[in-house]
Amino acid sequence: MNTVPDFQLRLESLHRLILSLSGLPDARTAAAACCALIAADLGDAGIALVRHDPGRAGDVVLADYPSGLGVDGGGRAETICAASRSQSGIAIELQAWRSAGDRRFTSADRQILTALVIDMAGFADRIERIVEPIAASPLDEETGLWRLRPFIDQIERRLDRLDVEDRAGTMLAFGWVRSDGLGKVEANEAVVRASVECLRDMLRPTDLLGRVAPTRIAAWCDGIDHLIGAERADRIAAKLQMLLAETGRQVAVGIATRWPQSGDDPSNVLIRARAGLERARLAAATAGRPAIRVWQDDAREGV
Repeated sequence: MNTVPDFQLRLESLHRLILSLSGLPDARTAAAACCALIAADLGDAGIALVRHDPGRAGDVVLADYPSGLGVDGGGRAETICAASRSQSGIAIELQAWRSAGDRRFTSADRQILTALVIDMAGFADRIERIVEPIAASPLDEETGLWRLRPFIDQIERRLDRLDVEDRAGTMLAFGWVRSDGLGKVEANEAVVRASVECLRDMLRPTDLLGRVAPTRIAAWCDGIDHLIGAERADRIAAKLQMLLAETGRQVAVGIATRWPQSGDDPSNVLIRARAGLERARLAAATAGRPAIRVWQDDAREGV
């Protein structure tokens, strides 16, 4: 009988993988790959290796997964951290976070993060020695969707035209939830990628798609309100659910509309759509079938 704790086996495996990447010449790429490995082990998690700099506002992200989400606090329900110092004295932190509604981190997850921050310290020193600034792509490397900040920027550019034309715009936020009672991940890389391809097929070419969290996708649709958005979400959810047959997962969609001349910025609309998404995830988990919730309806009910 194997008496080695599960977290110890996980830790040893991750330690070996990180050690194997430490010799790569590109420290940034190697550190990002390590973040991806840790995220895959924790499931549904975002991971960031950050440097504490008292001379700047906030932490400086050295590497993260998914790339571009490491400094964003929107939609986070739980963040756990492990701190250390590099050989050159840089104060660093390894952060893991999950979206609202996802399963909680376990004590084993926290122990793993505490142990691995020491392994990541060497990458911090090497990244600090790189003089050339990195030119970040506006697209998420795994899915090809807009990263969060560029996604918001792209929507912002459309709002003046929508206001002039007196047209609404609607945000759809997509997520997943398990309804089988098993403590497994809500979604994995395969689920996210397959769902992205489905969304590309079913949405209009003019609609924008962004990855707004490790297992959250958002779509911005010009010229439609929440009623049309709900009809569209119903068709999309039915198609997405076919991809999840017999996986114990359910699709959930949250919807929020920006009305012309309202002054609402895209970040606020996304926050509302995600609030609708979390109510949809709760309903989907309870009923064992896909669920859609419109933020406008919830707001009128005082929810």
